[in-house]
Amino acid sequence: MLLLLYLGINFIKSQDIFSRDNTYYAVYDNADGIEASSPVTISGFRVGTVDRVWYDVATRKVVAEFSVKRQYPVPMDSRAKIASASLLGATVVDLQLGTEGRFLADGDTVRSLVEPGLMETVGQLKGKADTLLVQVSRALEGVNAVLSEENVANLSKLLAHANSIGGNLDRMVAGDLNRTLADLRSLSAELNTAGPKITQIVDRVGNIADTMSVSLPTLMTNIGDAAEKLNVAMSAINRAEGSAGKLIYDRELYENLAEASEALALLLQDLKANPGRYIHISVFGGNRNK
Repeated sequence: MLLLLYLGINFIKSQDIFSRDNTYYAVYDNADGIEASSPVTISGFRVGTVDRVWYDVATRKVVAEFSVKRQYPVPMDSRAKIASASLLGATVVDLQLGTEGRFLADGDTVRSLVEPGLMETVGQLKGKADTLLVQVSRALEGVNAVLSEENVANLSKLLAHANSIGGNLDRMVAGDLNRTLADLRSLSAELNTAGPKITQIVDRVGNIADTMSVSLPTLMTNIGDAAEKLNVAMSAINRAEGSAGKLIYDRELYENLAEASEALALLLQDLKANPGRYIHISVFGGNRNK
């Protein structure tokens, strides 16, 4: 009977009495619903059971003792997290396995980690909601202050003034637009009247351009020929060839011409002063031998 009772109690506790498990310990500030027979899981898969939970008066901590099947080694940097398995409040010890190559031995303590419970999460959401409500209340107070009767009256006046300004601007714009359109119509009419004249001018300019395009090559050729001849003449003068060249560069010829010019000037002066010496006029005839 005692043996059957022992087997029944361990069966109810979900303990396998025919296999040896590794026993580990975890220390928490709050049990948060963990109790004997609570599941121990790895990634949601059950690998063990919580054996017992007690409060340590000396350290003021909650100590949880749990067993894990030996086929599931636990690395030394793993953590035992108290987590909610469902929305109904079921709590489990979820082993978050580390990456270290060394493993915990039977009787070692696993570092603890507590996941915020549903009520704690709701409390946090409630706190955030309260803060949001306070901010919304302040915003509404600001809106109410802005929408006071005095501000509404001022806003109405401002809108009325803006409407009057808008009406004046509309009238101004409409007047300027009408004048601009009238000027454009007048300009269009003048352009239509001057259109034939402009066409004639354009035709004349085109004819002049055509004539210049035809005669300009001949004119440029003549200018080139004249420039070439002038260059030849200047070259001949520079070489003292021809009358002009000799006149410029032959000093003796220049002096002879100057003396001849001076003698001719003296002769003309004497002729003007004493014409009788050079001109003999006989009225009745005379001795021709004289």
